[in-house]
This record gives sequence, structure tokens and C-alpha cells, in this order.
Amino acid sequence: MRFVTSCLSTAVLAAVFSAGHLYAQLGVVNQPAANGTPHRSLEALSELRMLSQQLNLTPEQREKLRPIVTEEGEQLHDLRIDEHLPPDVKRAKVAEVREKFGPKIAAELTPEQQEKFKKLQESLIGKKPEPTKAPVAPAGQPK
Repeated sequence: MRFVTSCLSTAVLAAVFSAGHLYAQLGVVNQPAANGTPHRSLEALSELRMLSQQLNLTPEQREKLRPIVTEEGEQLHDLRIDEHLPPDVKRAKVAEVREKFGPKIAAELTPEQQEKFKKLQESLIGKKPEPTKAPVAPAGQPK
């Protein structure tokens, strides 16, 4: 009986390891989206599309901005998914990333586009709700 159990356990383990190896060989792990773009780059491409529309970017400007916006998007994505950062620290780090990449983006723009970009940034910052710092009053105790 022990021999049968031992053989069965060995067969199950071999099947599990073989399936895992096959799974990895097929490239299912960390597979990019269907168009070959990693998921987090889609957010950056969306931002690039928005900048293109708002600032009337030339094709040359779009190509120069693509790696800048992609890197910014990846850094922002990494911050957003970091569950260990408190919300206030996360907001501060997001602001740092935006401040870091703003000048890099502006460097590829014409003076007229830079003005529009500055106004766009200001309007986006103005839309974000301010965090409430006042403590919420506890509900009254039942009588």
C-alpha cells in the first residue's frame, strides 16, 4: 500500500512541475496585452493621446514624448499599486513624479504649447479634491 501511495505522490508532483514548466514556456506568465504593449504603458499612451489632442502635437513631438510619458506612467503605476505607502505619502510621491517629468515634457513643446501645458497642469491640479484633515466626529451614543 505504501508503494502505491508513494508512486501516486511522485506522479502527481511530476505532473504539477511539468505543467508549471509548460505554462512558463508558453509565455503565459507576465504576458503583455494583445497588441504587445504592457498594461501599464496603456495609461501612458492614453496620457500621450490627451496631450496630443490638447496641445496639437506634431508626429515628431509625439515620438519624442512617447518614452518620457511611458517612463512617467510606469513610475506612477508603481506608486499606485504600492500597498505599503500611506495615502498622504503616496500623493506626495505622485506629485514628485509629476514635477520631475513636467519640465522634460515642456522641453519638447513650442512656447505656445508650453503655456497650454502649464494651464492644463494647473486645471488638473485644481480638480483633485483636497484631503480632509479634520477628524470626523464620532456618532452619538444610543440612549
